[in-house]
Amino acid sequence: MITKIETSALSTSTAPNSLVMNPTSMLVEMKNFIPSSFTFETEIQKIKQELLTSNLDCSAKDETNGEELYEMQDIIDHLPKLPEVQQQKLTIPEFDEIEVKVSDSAEIKKFIRKVNSEFLGFHL
Repeated sequence: MITKIETSALSTSTAPNSLVMNPTSMLVEMKNFIPSSFTFETEIQKIKQELLTSNLDCSAKDETNGEELYEMQDIIDHLPKLPEVQQQKLTIPEFDEIEVKVSDSAEIKKFIRKVNSEFLGFHL
């Protein structure tokens, strides 16, 4: 038995002041509230810098968030301070050639030649 199901098209147009939420229009409207100079990256960098310098304002509207900020500040304050990074001039080590003596055995002469070539930069 074949039954025919009829569907009616629903009207999707709504009045501008209706209570239907449209995510796209919400994003466009929120863009008007956020100043163009504000970026989340700069805000995060600002918070990191304030944490490292112990200048973070830990007051928050929510009590639990404020407590977490104070705990985070305490943890960072108790971390050992890192030494300041200083650039040093690199020195290239210089080696004098080891002389082979007449009295050295053949095995010692071979070892000295090998060490000399490695120290002077001639890797075999």
